[in-house]
Order: sequence, then C-alpha cells, then structure tokens
Amino acid sequence: MMKWFLGFLLFLSSQTNLAAASVIIKKPIIIAHYMSWYQTPDISGSWGFWQVNRPTIPKEYWHYPDRILENNCRDISSVYYPVIGPYDSADPDLCEYHILLAKLSGIDAFVADWYGPDPSAEHPYDNIGFSAMKKAAEKLNFKVMICWEDRSVFPPISAKVANRAQAIDRAKEMIGYLEKEWFSSPAYLKIGNRPVLTNFAWGSPGKDINEPWLNSAEWNEIINFINPRPVFIHDWHRHRTVNEFDGYESVMPWGCTYHGDSDSASDFWQASEKAIDAYERFSFLSGAVLPGFDNRGCGGWGSDGAIGITERRNGDKFRATWEDCLKHNVKFIQIATWNDLNEGGTIEPVLPLVLHQQSPAEGYGYRELETAAEYIGKLKKSSFDKEALRLPARLYFARKKINALKTHNSPYLTNVSVSELIKIADKVGNYLVFNDYPKAKKLLEKLDKYLSVD
Repeated sequence: MMKWFLGFLLFLSSQTNLAAASVIIKKPIIIAHYMSWYQTPDISGSWGFWQVNRPTIPKEYWHYPDRILENNCRDISSVYYPVIGPYDSADPDLCEYHILLAKLSGIDAFVADWYGPDPSAEHPYDNIGFSAMKKAAEKLNFKVMICWEDRSVFPPISAKVANRAQAIDRAKEMIGYLEKEWFSSPAYLKIGNRPVLTNFAWGSPGKDINEPWLNSAEWNEIINFINPRPVFIHDWHRHRTVNEFDGYESVMPWGCTYHGDSDSASDFWQASEKAIDAYERFSFLSGAVLPGFDNRGCGGWGSDGAIGITERRNGDKFRATWEDCLKHNVKFIQIATWNDLNEGGTIEPVLPLVLHQQSPAEGYGYRELETAAEYIGKLKKSSFDKEALRLPARLYFARKKINALKTHNSPYLTNVSVSELIKIADKVGNYLVFNDYPKAKKLLEKLDKYLSVD
C-alpha cells in the first residue's frame, strides 16, 4: 500500500513538472485569427455580422446586405468585399475554401474568437460556425484552436454570474466543454500532447464583477482544472496599465500593438524576452502581424471615439510587422486577422475595389495573402505558388453551381451527372490539400466546361 501511495505521489509530481516544464517548438507555428460569426439567409436565416445595425452604432454606418450597390456588391458591414462574396461560417464549402487557402499559404491553424458554447444575444452563431470549421479541418488535415474571450465568463454573456468566484466556476464549466468537444479532436492544435489556448482581454486584470478580465492566478486556476494543462498564451496590449507574464507559457502581442504609425512592438519584445529568463513556465516568444485596420464597416461598434484607421500603405504595413517579428526568435505568430471584415484587419482575398464611397478603402486583392505566404516561407524554408492561391475560389464557385444543379434538378446536363461533378470537385480539393496544383487545375478546367452551359 505504501509503495502504491509513493508511486502515486511520484506520478502527480511528474504531471506537475510536465505542466511547468519548458515548451519546445522546433518549427515556428503560424496561426490566423478567425471570425466564425458570419451568416447568410439561405443557410442560417440571417445576415449575422454582415449587418450590425445596433442602436449604439451611428446610422451613417448601418448597412443592408439585401441591397445591391452600384458596383454590383451587397451592402455589407465591411470596407472590403470577399472575393467569393458574403458567406456563412457554417457552410462546408466556405470552410473548405478557407482551409485550402490557408494550407497553400503555409498557415498552420485558424484560431477562433470564442465566447463560450452557448448562444448569446451578442454572439448567437460563433460556436456553431467554428464547429463546422473543426469538422472540415478533421477531413482536410488542418488545425484549429480557440481564442477565449475573458468577458464571456462574466455578465451579460454569462448572465447568471454574480461575482468573480462564480465567474471562475463558469470558466471551469467552459474549459470542461472545451476538453470534451474541442481538445479531443484530432484537428485541434497541440504542442506535444497539450492543446494550445489563447485569450483576448481588452482591459487590465480586474478585481470585481464589472471588470471582466482575468488575472494570472485566476487563469491558472481555470487552466489547471483539466489534465493535461493546455499551453496557454496570454495576450498583451500596449494600452493596458497591467500586462502580466508570470504563470503563462507565453504572451502574445495583439494586432492593436501595431495600430497607427507604429511598426515595432519594442516595449513588448523587451518585456517578453526578459520573461523567458525570469519565469519558469514562460517558454517561448510569440508575435503578431497586422495588415491594417479600418472599422468604419461596423461603425467602431458604437463606442466613443472608436472609429480607427491604420493604413495598409499598399501592403507595407503588413510587411513591416513581419520584419519586426523576424528580428526575434519567435516560435508562435498570430496573423491579426484572417477575416475580421467588420474591423477591416484582414488577409482573406477581397475584390480590388472601393466598396463604400462614404468609407473609401481600396480592396487589396490577394496581396496580403501572398505576403503572408512569402514570410512564412522564410520562416519555414518553404515556397508557394501565386497561381495556386487562385484555385480554391474556382473550386468554391464550382461547388456552388453544382449545389444549384442538385437543388433544382437541372435537366440540361446530358453528358455528366451531378454526382460525377461532385466526385470531380472532391478530387480537386484533395489535389490542393496535397499541393498537386497541375492536376487540380486540369480538373477545374474540366469542371468549368461542364458548368459553363448557358
């Protein structure tokens, strides 16, 4: 009995040491921050965040996606217009399109802005949308992970919470859900056998229920609730009065670090590099890159003085933030963002046009995605094909035509069946997953011929 007890204590000690041990990352990991809150009426019965006409937002920034503008685009709550148009986050075709683009450019994972498992008035669709992405990632050999919003464990999102102790209990419920539904997925990003988790907290660590941001001790109580302990990467904001480093595996600057004229996160790098030497758990440097910012599409969410623009400078802004990261031994980089179209800080391909004349911003096309692929190639010693980056959109549009034929039972396809078209499209996707661009392109040309009937 004594031997068993001593062995059990040794086991517990080894698990504790494992959680506190340095995290080793051999090759830099690149993630892209991902919004999963978009909806379309034909799939989910709403326009979701393509239309954010809230009472707090000045009406000059309201938009109506049912309306077609003079440039033949829908009136959406963004200064940019996706190459494929407005989409639904839970659409499997959309998930495939985004994953293929990310894989072709060298991105390792999408990280979802997450407000918990339960729909709320503010965020009814996020978990549903990203669950579809997880399913697609499992199929296409891609990775996903969660960026947990601190304020989700506080009111009004967690409406029954009345104090900070209850907020911690609510967070433990949520991380239990993550352990069961997300961390167990083969598509979830892990370092070793430990799931990777980040957070977003706009304010400094709070003390009461009205300050919905958690401190290091509170986060550690939550993170240690499950085993193995996740690799937790906390966020850092230049504007906060308190930025903690102790107790986390790493700390990552948010995109707003580079807002305005700043192309360097010098304050962050200095503090983060000191933390590696100062704290046992702090293991590696994390960085962020920002293409630009323009939140006129959502009217700055209606907050006082919230309209902000960080010029893309014809792509130079994005390149400058990459260069800032490359000056340091960074092992984990977040692109902020893939598709936050409401705030205009995106690298997802968009049309090269001015969408709204009252909020003129020139669409950047594929430029930012190509820049990301270029710098990821420098970090990973890999290459990319510009032409290949255009193929996922062709596949997406082909799938939409095939879906329409299937739905309407079109009679004009006399030489090929809809089921055969689906098989061809699936083969295209498979070729793109494994970087066989010539075969993918050849089959897309075949699909185009079948689907070009007047």
